[in-house]
Amino acid sequence: MSWIHRPESWMIDVVADALGIARERVEHLARHRTIRYRVFRGLLYASLRREVAGYPEGTTIVFGRGWWRLIPGYPSIQRMVLPSVALPRHFVDKIVVEEKLNGYNVRVALIDDRIVAVTRGGFICPYTTSRLERVLGDKLKAMLRELGPEDHVVAGEVIGLENPYTRYFYPEAPRFGYFVFDVFRGDKPLPPSRRDEITEKHSVPHVPVLGVLDKNDIEGFKKIIERLNMEGREGVVVKDPEYRVPPLKYTTPATNIGDIRYGMRFFMEEGRGFLFSRLLREIFRAYEEGLSGPKLDAVALELGRAALQPAVETVKKVAAGDMVYEEFELEFAGRDELEEFIDYMQGLGVDIVLVEAREENGFLRARMRKMKETWIQVRKMLETGLTPID
Repeated sequence: MSWIHRPESWMIDVVADALGIARERVEHLARHRTIRYRVFRGLLYASLRREVAGYPEGTTIVFGRGWWRLIPGYPSIQRMVLPSVALPRHFVDKIVVEEKLNGYNVRVALIDDRIVAVTRGGFICPYTTSRLERVLGDKLKAMLRELGPEDHVVAGEVIGLENPYTRYFYPEAPRFGYFVFDVFRGDKPLPPSRRDEITEKHSVPHVPVLGVLDKNDIEGFKKIIERLNMEGREGVVVKDPEYRVPPLKYTTPATNIGDIRYGMRFFMEEGRGFLFSRLLREIFRAYEEGLSGPKLDAVALELGRAALQPAVETVKKVAAGDMVYEEFELEFAGRDELEEFIDYMQGLGVDIVLVEAREENGFLRARMRKMKETWIQVRKMLETGLTPID
């Protein structure tokens, strides 16, 4: 996996044609790194770093011999903070409530009869592609062949502990799993019922459907959220049965606070982004539920601990001379696959270190560390007593 710093003239023409913009604009966007060119196992492609000409961030254009394929970026889903207001106003009549799994968004397309796994940012991830090939490759190929691989894309969530991006334990997929939440024809998603029909036919997992409710059934919706919250699950995506309006999402309090607790371990990088957005969700939840007195105090204490405790532990760790990093374990078919993944991550500017690699059950299992900038910033602050943030 490597960058293409000087794309050939025909590649620029293809991107201009695919996006419906002038060639000069493509060159301008490439100079400013909005359009990025890469190669994956001999497959050339370009991806968008932000929205361009109505195409979302993460849109990918794959180049072939005499053909090209545009894989639209996954559209952002607006978040609810007041379901009692948003659900009746936004939806037409019925709502489909689906579980929102806590992992990372991956679109799967069939290119030259091989699957490629495209991340939210528009990159073809070698690790995810290889792992999906082993776990679900034949089933995904058969499903896409039936749908029509030229214009259909599967979108789903990778979950489990064995991935380099977002790791949460799920009993149904403790190591690595893929659950489809949308199937697109072009840039239009199929209705949830059609998604379930086609995925179940090919034994491809899809996200759980937790209920089909009337849009005014706020109590029914709250009961679903309460159960997910008690189980420590992330939240829901709410869809119209026919996709007549865009979906909305809602996150459980347990996840909001848990995310703050996690993000504040690396507070100089992720703390600010994790903190305010999730605090805002809890502000409106407290308002909607009418929390006051001891109940509000309990939420405030939990939020304060989630923000402060892991950050203080990080400072103590750095003060003791330790580095700050994420550690995870991945499974590879062999050394070549491992090295390809390391090159890919380093090409994205991620500081990743291989700690250990061992043979196990015919696979190579690698323990890796993703180094964090927080420890450098904290070390400077401990040495100088000054903060880089006013």
